[in-house]
Amino acid sequence: MSKTIYATRTVSEGIFSSEFHINIKDSSFLVDRVNVQVSRLPHNGDEVEGRVIAYVVAEKGDQTLIEMPGADSPRAWASKSDLVFA
Repeated sequence: MSKTIYATRTVSEGIFSSEFHINIKDSSFLVDRVNVQVSRLPHNGDEVEGRVIAYVVAEKGDQTLIEMPGADSPRAWASKSDLVFA
């Protein structure tokens, strides 16, 4: 069973009101809002601090491959310093 973690990220508005836009390294993802905690709601293209639920898939050195909840289960490599264990 994979470990549940939070990846700390900057968060902005998604295309639809039910999602947020998340950037991780060179990749960006649209993630359902229920899987993201934010300090305040982003408005008019601004970015806010947030945490997205993720699952550890693999670890290599100081990097962790995480999978985020969603229809396509997006994956990205993240620095271990950007992860907070639940």
